[in-house]
Amino acid sequence: MRTFVIAWDNVAFHHSHAIMQAHPRMLSLFLSPYSPFLNPIEGFTSAWRWKVYDHQPDDQMSLLDAMDAGCRGISAEDCQGWIRHAKGFYPRCIARDDIRCDVDENMWPNAEDRID
Repeated sequence: MRTFVIAWDNVAFHHSHAIMQAHPRMLSLFLSPYSPFLNPIEGFTSAWRWKVYDHQPDDQMSLLDAMDAGCRGISAEDCQGWIRHAKGFYPRCIARDDIRCDVDENMWPNAEDRID
């Protein structure tokens, strides 16, 4: 029987026993705390939310139409950029570096400069 690995953020309901029991073939792994930059969907959600706001739902169009238009405004290249950004942190994650600080500081080459 195949096992599926799911990488979750640390939202409380992702740790629910009900989720684990409902999907016994699923192995849940969790991202480091305070690390939304490791989850490319966070970039999508942020960009999408602003695109929906730009369409002024309930003023110029319905919310569902604005949500659909917002999705169409996000390209494959945008998604690839969020994935590339997350992958830039993988070597430091594998090395078990502490990456819990300002996202921009995490990209600084000198580790001593990353300390708040």
